[in-house]
Amino acid sequence: MVLTFIFPGARCEITGGERNNGGAITIEADRVRVLDGARLSTDVIGPLIPPLTPTIGNAGDIFVTARESLEIRGTNPGQFSSGIASSIQFLGIGEAGNIKINAGQLALSNGGTITSAIAGNLIAANAGQGIAGDITIQANDVQVSDPIFDPFSQATSGITVAIGSNATGQGGNINLNANSLRVLNGGQITSSTDGRGAAGNVNLQVNNITVEGISQPLTDGRILPSTITAASTTTSDAGSVSLVVNQLNVLNNGQISVSNTGGGNAGNLLVNANQIKLERGGSLLSEVSAGDRGNITLNTDVLLMRYGSHINTNATGTATGGNITINAPIIIGLENSDITANAIEGAGGNIDITTQGLFGLEFRDQLTLESDITASSQFGVSGTVQINNFGVDPNSGLVELPANVTDPSQQIATGCADTSSNSFIATGRGGIPQNPSQELRSDRTWSDVRDISAFRQTQPVQAKISTTPENPTETFTQATSWHRNAQGKIELVADKVFSNMQKSLTCAAVPKS
Repeated sequence: MVLTFIFPGARCEITGGERNNGGAITIEADRVRVLDGARLSTDVIGPLIPPLTPTIGNAGDIFVTARESLEIRGTNPGQFSSGIASSIQFLGIGEAGNIKINAGQLALSNGGTITSAIAGNLIAANAGQGIAGDITIQANDVQVSDPIFDPFSQATSGITVAIGSNATGQGGNINLNANSLRVLNGGQITSSTDGRGAAGNVNLQVNNITVEGISQPLTDGRILPSTITAASTTTSDAGSVSLVVNQLNVLNNGQISVSNTGGGNAGNLLVNANQIKLERGGSLLSEVSAGDRGNITLNTDVLLMRYGSHINTNATGTATGGNITINAPIIIGLENSDITANAIEGAGGNIDITTQGLFGLEFRDQLTLESDITASSQFGVSGTVQINNFGVDPNSGLVELPANVTDPSQQIATGCADTSSNSFIATGRGGIPQNPSQELRSDRTWSDVRDISAFRQTQPVQAKISTTPENPTETFTQATSWHRNAQGKIELVADKVFSNMQKSLTCAAVPKS
């Protein structure tokens, strides 16, 4: 079954009174489509005409189950975005509903949004007050792309929990579990506060995450990078971002960030991953202007940074720079990719790296066109950089060699009798040609060049007891040649009889042919 919602969609609103509870929206189908400005929403809204008495109540929850897919896309002619939303609006007081989505595939594009918010207003007395709901998403594949600026909510589309300008309350959390998450072309996953109240957290547990690219220019003139963020623009605290992921890719100016630019505390960015790849301007960022925190912690097997990617904690004003902690056996930084913890007037943050191999990156006092690690403050105290090489013992490569490198007496075999064959063949160490111009042949075998002294033995000659009689019979030896003696007589002679030599185990006892 396919359910398609077009403008205006399905809404459940509380528009007056006190202590009211709004109804829930529950949708279940194989495929659900929310298109062309349609909304599935639960809201608390105050009166739009006098008397301007606040509406007090709680918005209902929203449950959507789309076994195959949920698509949220497009806007209406007034540029109001399609979406699933729960909010406390103008002159509303209460709790926004929670949004729970279970889908095979979830796609938000061209203005599609999922949001829970306390809406703001230019007049503080008219802004919403209360607690934003949580957004919980369970899906196989999620894609968020191509945002718009919504003139109704004064917010950018995407997956968002927010406290609007001048609103008061507590932000909700974003909890997302999926096999894959793609945030593309300026797509936004954000927890934010522009009012009085702390923003919620962003918690993602995904097998593969890709954050890539920038948006087309929005109607308010902005061009946005694809972003996963927790941010505050006021003295209220920002939330934190926590990612548990197998493969994290932040590419082509995509960003994952925590920030507070209004004087409050920033949240922290924590990533636990098997592999992190930052490429072509992809960044992990933290920014704080006067508050605290804004730390970045990365636990990964491999960290790869290329083509101008960054891991930065920046502190403006009097704020102290956030700390960067990286635990990764392999860290590679190439093509002007930097790890920096910098400040202006406050102290620079500290950088603590624990690794077995650091390639391409070097500590420097200031940024260069190379790949740098810096912890500095323009007018304050610079931070520290600590690089710990675990599992590597520099002394393990120092081997004490024997003073007597070669003992010929233990390497050269004793001579062999001429009654046995022996030979000496020099073939190199085997396995590869002795120079690059020679071909590699299959008959080049490995040669055993180990010390053979432990196997070198001799066979002692045992003394024999003579059993011959006192007057042994004379034995005759066959003559092999003749010569003339000093008296001029001819004598027959035989070859010299050699005594048996001690045979070495290294001699081949093969009779000469």
